[in-house]
Amino acid sequence: MQYGQDFEKLFFKLSLAKPKYLKSIKTGFYTSEEIDMLSKLAAAFFEKFNETPSKEQIKLLAQRSKSKNKIDLNLIDIIFDANLNEYDEEWLTSTAESWIKWRNFDISLIDTVEFIKTTEVTPDNTESIINKVKSLINDRNSLSFNSDLGLDFFDPESHDQKDIEKVSSGYNFIDYALGGGYDRGGNLVVHVGEQNIGKSIFLANDAANAVRMGHNTAVITAEMAAHKFIKRIGSNLLTIPINEYGEKAKNKDHIQRKLETVGNGFTPPGQLFVKQFPTSQATVTDIEAYLKQIEETRKIKLSVVVIDYINILSNYRNPNSENTYLKIKQIAEDLRAMGVRNNWLIITATQITRSGYNASDISMSDVAESAGLSHTADVMLGIIQDDLMRAEGEYWLKILKMRDGEGKGTKCRLTINYNYMRLTETGDITGSNIHSL
Repeated sequence: MQYGQDFEKLFFKLSLAKPKYLKSIKTGFYTSEEIDMLSKLAAAFFEKFNETPSKEQIKLLAQRSKSKNKIDLNLIDIIFDANLNEYDEEWLTSTAESWIKWRNFDISLIDTVEFIKTTEVTPDNTESIINKVKSLINDRNSLSFNSDLGLDFFDPESHDQKDIEKVSSGYNFIDYALGGGYDRGGNLVVHVGEQNIGKSIFLANDAANAVRMGHNTAVITAEMAAHKFIKRIGSNLLTIPINEYGEKAKNKDHIQRKLETVGNGFTPPGQLFVKQFPTSQATVTDIEAYLKQIEETRKIKLSVVVIDYINILSNYRNPNSENTYLKIKQIAEDLRAMGVRNNWLIITATQITRSGYNASDISMSDVAESAGLSHTADVMLGIIQDDLMRAEGEYWLKILKMRDGEGKGTKCRLTINYNYMRLTETGDITGSNIHSL
């Protein structure tokens, strides 16, 4: 996509009229060195005074510039004499935005090639180099020209509390506390429990519940093999004993008949996709690309994304950082942002510290590795099971955090049928701030 300097002059004038474009332009964007310098001066002026410079102001800035190459002041006159009203606004806007995106992409490719040329690639650093390249491209090309100004408090329409699409958690006490279930568009739900307590069982039940209620669902596993996750969900949904699943699955006709029974009796079941990624190598960008591929290939819209689990994903923003707080915080932020962008509910899990192992209760202080996760998550659910509970086949599920609703600190007893890897809610609720359950 090539444009001459006449268009660059016109576009620079547009960027002064619409500073959102000015802020998206970095040094080296314009092919004209003079216009590139003017853009740099204008951006610095806007950052300081929150307004773009006038013709006389930018002339003064140009005269005071310490740049080796002096800027022709006649060029500034030519730029400011341009009349933007002579051009179709829609054409000018769409052309300008397309050009910004392409130039940023083009420059990021140049940066990437330079990085690769000057970096020695070995079997040991291949993954980190690939993640660095992804970061170079993603960071520069994360552009948005959204002109949405948000809600105007003094407009009565802004006070209308719009209905938010809910996704049932599968547990009545959580749905009641959250006013009908999880918010679909961007909620980050995190199960919290000790190592080997059964976090994957809860995630598999979340996926099974979502499918049963008609929600198209994807499961991302960075630990357990995909076919093993399928077995856990299949045992639950198809009522096939887990120990017999391998043998039963060989009979495709039998499985097909079982699949036809999935659903809640009112709505058709949602579709389900399970994908395994290598441990500690999958980034949020990798996951999002895969999920969008599902939507495009199958012509469906996903509702629920279950990720097993957040701690063993890779942080593309800082792939080599050993700071676990930063790592988990940034991955959590990226997962939540992915959910907001795509209108997906994101459900994942994390571990607690050793102080909470085999305990009969846990709290937010037991969340391992990163308080940043606690700050980012919308809902956090504690998985509790001590030795006695394990022997009796039960758990307690506790609401540790919720942004919207009442019931924080509430616990509900669940029973687990290990034959079908199926959790069942009981009416045994303690510590409840929820009235009239």
